[in-house]
Amino acid sequence: MKSKEFTWQGEKDRLLQVCRPCPCGCDDRGGRPGVGYLTGSDEEGNGFTIWIESKKFSSGWKGCWPWNRGGKR
Repeated sequence: MKSKEFTWQGEKDRLLQVCRPCPCGCDDRGGRPGVGYLTGSDEEGNGFTIWIESKKFSSGWKGCWPWNRGGKR
């Protein structure tokens, strides 16, 4: 995996979030299997994205975020 696959300079202050792949296929990572990605960035736009290949991994994150437990973002 190349570093350009998961670090970037762009959108500022992106909340840390787990997302599903877009149904149109625009973020399919070149055909690699996957169930979504973890992404976020700081106030300067230094961000990261980690492609999640297994439902087992993503299901373990569901309770980690306050908004998935009824909290506020």
